[in-house]
Amino acid sequence: MNAKLLTAGALAATMTFGAVAPALANGAASTRNIILGGAAAAVLVTNYNHKVRQKREEQREASRRQASYRQWYYRHYGRYPTDQQVHDWYYAHYSR
Repeated sequence: MNAKLLTAGALAATMTFGAVAPALANGAASTRNIILGGAAAAVLVTNYNHKVRQKREEQREASRRQASYRQWYYRHYGRYPTDQQVHDWYYAHYSR
């Protein structure tokens, strides 16, 4: 209940400030805010792209390891391992 009241109060304060803010804005502050907002967005997009690339690289590496294990298992035992065997092997060797 308190969270709902707090959220409603924050929303009301935001709407009140939002209605007054355009009347108080001047050209320099507006330009500065646009530039700072664009810079912040650029940093956020760059960080997001970096994390996405890093995650994809980790997924490719995991797939490469599992494929390599499947090939080794086939050469050693003459059949392919089940998905559960690959899963167990991978987490036994690469879990953190």
